[in-house]
Amino acid sequence: MTDNKISLKNITINPNSEIIYSSSVGLGGDSDEIRILLFNKRLISSNDNFEIINESNTQIIMNKKTAIKLKELLEDYFEE
Repeated sequence: MTDNKISLKNITINPNSEIIYSSSVGLGGDSDEIRILLFNKRLISSNDNFEIINESNTQIIMNKKTAIKLKELLEDYFEE
């Protein structure tokens, strides 16, 4: 088996493609509210490099009552 390297100059990602996404989730909050942060990223080709750009981020903000309900739902889910 050989270790052939591919030049990035030969690879281009079509900006209209619907592939190569990544997502991440963050959690935060304070005594009044809980936040769930959702980040969507996209891999693009830029000149001779690949770059990851933030395509969108969404914040879901919950009050304590809703956060407690979510906690109960998750506990029930993991008990099964």
